[in-house]
Amino acid sequence: MPPSHPAMGQHGGMSTEQQPPTGPRYLWVLRHAKAVADPPAGGGDYDRPLTTRGRRDATDLGTRLAAGEGVFGLDGVVLPQVILSSSAARTYQTAELVAEHLGGGLTPDAYRSLYAADTDQVLQIVREVDEQVTSAMYVGHNPTVFRFAWEVLEVDGADRDTLYDHGFATCSVAVVRFDGLAWEDVAAGTGTLCGVFSPPY
Repeated sequence: MPPSHPAMGQHGGMSTEQQPPTGPRYLWVLRHAKAVADPPAGGGDYDRPLTTRGRRDATDLGTRLAAGEGVFGLDGVVLPQVILSSSAARTYQTAELVAEHLGGGLTPDAYRSLYAADTDQVLQIVREVDEQVTSAMYVGHNPTVFRFAWEVLEVDGADRDTLYDHGFATCSVAVVRFDGLAWEDVAAGTGTLCGVFSPPY
């Protein structure tokens, strides 16, 4: 089980020596892959691991991302540079497998608080991402992960309808773009949907 960060991951905060990037920010909102129905002996819901299918889907997503920018036809979208994950077994295993097969030595940050988080708690953690980071991934649990993705999308336009119509099965990922915003300014209704994708990858 990974060590948990109580509030802020290792990438939180902004260096005073560097100016933050001025381009868009990207957030990859990922629901954990398929987990076993029953917890292991002596464990609870928090301890449920991935199934064989779940491990395959998370591995395939990481491998697909390793193809580089332009994956899924998302030209110009920056791949995740940090991963913020619930520390529950199924979410952190998903994050680890994606990171491992994406490559680049990326190690997910684990947050116990993301296990039972509401959308406001997720938003607070996203706002604490280092401003030098252009693209981040959040790995969480439904219903919060879907509600969070839906809430940060612009109220006007078709993005929320697109997300709702697609659904959010296990290991689904929505890619949200924030134009002209620092991470600390991300809020409900400020993002646009680049795309939403589900297994098989």
